[in-house]
Amino acid sequence: MSDHSLAHAPSTGMLGRITPLVKIAVLAVTVIGAVPTALTAYNAWQYKIPFSEVSHRLGQYDILARNIGCSIDYKAIATSDGMKVDVGACPSTRDISLKVSTPDGAATYEWIAYNALRKPGEAPPSGIMNLLFGVAHAADAPQSAPLRMAQAGMEVKCQSLISKLELVRVVKEAGKCYRETISPVRGSVDERKEVPCDVQCPAAS
Repeated sequence: MSDHSLAHAPSTGMLGRITPLVKIAVLAVTVIGAVPTALTAYNAWQYKIPFSEVSHRLGQYDILARNIGCSIDYKAIATSDGMKVDVGACPSTRDISLKVSTPDGAATYEWIAYNALRKPGEAPPSGIMNLLFGVAHAADAPQSAPLRMAQAGMEVKCQSLISKLELVRVVKEAGKCYRETISPVRGSVDERKEVPCDVQCPAAS
């Protein structure tokens, strides 16, 4: 072996040992970077929600979970297009719960964290926040206004968070009681049927 070959042998050996480590590091970074996307895709599939809404819907579940033991007094608001919005707030967390019902019987729940509300000196709210801040004046608005106070609000008789896939509520509206099966993540009311007002919610698992 020539002196030239001997001079380069150690460096070649070192490079040979480092190259696989570099490849492994690059692969690890690629895999780690793909984990959040894969997890989001899995949640979208599991809960049957659009990929772009996964973060929001999981946030909704977190707010629901921390308010599950709260007794909320809902007030009903009717809109000019026949929709009804039941609005209530948890006295302890001050988080706001809304139930939006359409004339055809479909309904969905949405939460607004108290921390997300407009505070003094902050920029005014938009979208649903404008609706909420207008609720206080709805009762005094003319009949042609888009919002008006409905006859009665909703009373939650009991509720049980079975899992991330199922929330059971018994609610009382207009003198009748209904058992609602709700998707806690999607917020949708998947089943609703009239039941006796003394029926109990199943125990949480």
